[in-house]
Amino acid sequence: MAVGYTLPPVNKLFKYQRKSSSNRAQFGVDTILTTESESDMSSLTSTKNLGALFVALAVFATACKLSSLPGAKVNMFEGTNAQDGVAKIKQKLGVDDLKIKYIEIHEDQMQITVQDPAKPKNFDEYTYERGQVKGPRPVEALVLGNQEFTADKSQLFSLSEINFAAIPETCRRAMERAQIEEGKPELISIDWQSAAIRLSKEEREKRRAAERDEFLRQSRSAKMDDPLSMRTKSSNLAVTWRVYIKGPHMAKDFWADEKGNLFDPTW
Repeated sequence: MAVGYTLPPVNKLFKYQRKSSSNRAQFGVDTILTTESESDMSSLTSTKNLGALFVALAVFATACKLSSLPGAKVNMFEGTNAQDGVAKIKQKLGVDDLKIKYIEIHEDQMQITVQDPAKPKNFDEYTYERGQVKGPRPVEALVLGNQEFTADKSQLFSLSEINFAAIPETCRRAMERAQIEEGKPELISIDWQSAAIRLSKEEREKRRAAERDEFLRQSRSAKMDDPLSMRTKSSNLAVTWRVYIKGPHMAKDFWADEKGNLFDPTW
């Protein structure tokens, strides 16, 4: 007995085929749309990343530009900021090598007391801060009795003697020696100090002996030099930096010569 197989009605068969074809077509469309959508999203993501990169570069470039513009805060202990300040002060005064009484450098500003090139008796102070030079601000001369220590009668040093380019490295070495938690430079003062602090103990003893002999010689001849002038002789003084490193719980100071080389003073 033959096993019979009943085919579905023709109208149902065509309906099934049309439905299958429709599903395959829809699947193809969906696949194409999905692929195109993923491609668009990938392109959009890449565009966003590229845009973000351009924005970051633009912000960085703007920050670098602003740091050199007037009004931008700069750290005087870093880079060439101190040198830039000195150059602008010299430019304002129109003199290349100024005569200096005192220099004080803070993180955000530098103050220099100079002899007025146009009026040599006067001291003026100039401040360099945020890329700009302020001054002159008049500075009173020291008066002791009948003696007036005006600029033309004071011992001054040349601005060219100071190696401002050494400031970052000198500060770095001072911080290494200080070993202070969260320590950083707070102040550099540049002024005349006793040259004897750079001498060895043997050299100091020889100098003291020579000074005693000179004092005795003058006392016997009844012709004494002015004690103040003796103390301020150029041979007794040297331009010296004092570098102050400060942290939340401690502060230390270090000595350097006019070129920024640290040394241990002898007392």
